[in-house]
Amino acid sequence: MRMIFVLARRDFMSRVKSGPYIITTLLGMLVFIGLSFAPLLLDYFASAFDEQPLDFIVVDYSGEFFPFLAEVVAENEPGGVIEEIQPGGESEAFQRVIDEGKLGLLLVDLPEIAFAALDGSNYVSISRVENIVNQSLTRLNAQKMGLSPAQLNALFARAELQVREIGSQDGADERDFTTGAVLAYFMIFMIYMALILYGNMVASGVAEEKSSRIMEVMIAKVKPMELMFGKILGVGALGLLQFSIWIATVLTVTVLRSAMGLGPAAGGLALLSGVPPSLLAWFVLFFILGFFFYASIFAAGGAVVSRVEDVNQISTLVMMLIMAGFFAAFVSFTNPNGQLAVITSLVPFTSPMVMFARLILADPPAVEIAASLVLLLAGVLGGAWFSGKIYRIGVLLYGKRPTVREIARYMRG
Repeated sequence: MRMIFVLARRDFMSRVKSGPYIITTLLGMLVFIGLSFAPLLLDYFASAFDEQPLDFIVVDYSGEFFPFLAEVVAENEPGGVIEEIQPGGESEAFQRVIDEGKLGLLLVDLPEIAFAALDGSNYVSISRVENIVNQSLTRLNAQKMGLSPAQLNALFARAELQVREIGSQDGADERDFTTGAVLAYFMIFMIYMALILYGNMVASGVAEEKSSRIMEVMIAKVKPMELMFGKILGVGALGLLQFSIWIATVLTVTVLRSAMGLGPAAGGLALLSGVPPSLLAWFVLFFILGFFFYASIFAAGGAVVSRVEDVNQISTLVMMLIMAGFFAAFVSFTNPNGQLAVITSLVPFTSPMVMFARLILADPPAVEIAASLVLLLAGVLGGAWFSGKIYRIGVLLYGKRPTVREIARYMRG
């Protein structure tokens, strides 16, 4: 056991001072700092790129549409300019659009409506025109049906559905599902990226040592299983250190914003700074178990290749499993207690992300949480045993990459 920690310390110290690790850590800190001040920057750019008022010409062949269009533009498009011309002057109107740089020419011949735009790629302005045209058509049809403006508003009134869970007291358990979904997506994405980033680091490290023949010297001193666990622990410590730095950055920026009088953090940073300690503990637990489960698979994959260039071929297969877990977690947002979410939260390949999403969005039964953790822990131990067998054989195999059948034969031997 002492040798495992010695190897872990060696791997940790050799990588923590490397340029890529320092750069990714600093980039992560800059991202979180940027999230804190993003609303201020967005407000600045929004004011710098204000939408231009609508300015177009209308030919109303129906003779009844233009008054409603003018009414809607006055209410919803301050500064908007629309001009009606009589049918027959379309050629002059097209020329005015070109000469005066207007947005376009609206041709209304109900039930057909067409818009000849000067710039057809200006989707933002054209969508605004489409919006006011639809509102105007709705008001025209309402008048034909004898509906008053009050009746029209009542017809399209929307109800704000307040969701309360059965058993809650005085609304104490009412959930903001949108906020929870954003938080779940952000933290699951962090787990997803960490599994891929640090898993590839494990596989590349094994392949580098094997291709440089250092592996042969190390195997003479330590057992292959100790070597594998030492590398996994070392890289795992790198991940926890990086996450700790990022979390400390979030807390520091939150305090600085309050001290500078900018108010509490906004956007995604506000969600992270408000994460309860219990949820943070679940995050660390599922990250560690998920990392150990996949890191042993990455280590075995790195052991069966002879060159660092071949690592991507093995890593791609493992990354597909991680992507499956990420998409399963994303799909489970729609129904965290549904059958798909329950099943995938129990499978070790997908449970690190799916069960964590359920813990944020819902209150899964304690028996399902316990079953997920037990199965994931069993997967970690079983995967470590199986990967250790492959690792022990693969680290000394050079040349042509062994097939699955050859590996099975070596393991039986």
